[in-house]
Amino acid sequence: MSPQAWFISGANRGIGLELVKVAANRGYTVFAGARTPAKAIALKNLAATNPNIHILQLESTSVSDIAAAAKAVEATTGGLDVVIANAGILQNGELAKEASAKSLDQHLEVNAIGPLLLFQTLYPLLANRDTRKFITVSSAAGSIALAAGIPVPLTVYGASKAALNFITQSIHKEHQSEGFIVFPIHPGMVNTDMGNAAKDSFGDRWDPITPRESADSVFKVVEGATKEQSGRFLNYDGSEIPW
Repeated sequence: MSPQAWFISGANRGIGLELVKVAANRGYTVFAGARTPAKAIALKNLAATNPNIHILQLESTSVSDIAAAAKAVEATTGGLDVVIANAGILQNGELAKEASAKSLDQHLEVNAIGPLLLFQTLYPLLANRDTRKFITVSSAAGSIALAAGIPVPLTVYGASKAALNFITQSIHKEHQSEGFIVFPIHPGMVNTDMGNAAKDSFGDRWDPITPRESADSVFKVVEGATKEQSGRFLNYDGSEIPW
């Protein structure tokens, strides 16, 4: 029996890079998408010592990049067991009265449209395997129910993650009869460049976990996920987050 094949976007650093490490060490074949592979030094060094890792050029909103990545996967394994749409951006903490249409468009394009394009192109490869898991890395900032308690002004980021959650739920609804397991997951408050950009606003509430701790937890949830968890909004510890 061939090992599982995992596809992870945004794999050049942070949580994505750590997810690649965990999956590859598990013995899985890992397709690691990076926007600029030549600059992904840590990922390249990792791949040089682990033949399970295949680095792919992947700008998350590029239809041609995604199509080329799909062809590379098909030629190597013929299918995918798990896709983790991890690539995302958080470029500002604008208030609603300051948020520009350009900023909202940019966040929606990367954080919501990118994962949708990824699913649309990789769907046949997932359908070629029985595992059929498509997971989007979201954020508690995308929860409408929790929005009032978030101390950081995340208008455009939160809106883009809320859109991602809706898209993910739509994929679940439309493909659950085919045995797909689909859900968004919050990776935790993580000590990454993206997380640190907002730490001052959290004050004493800023108590982050490391990227590896997040990746270990996310991997455990994803690997063990069942059809009963499909369509839910999950935290990195496996608990459920309100929409």
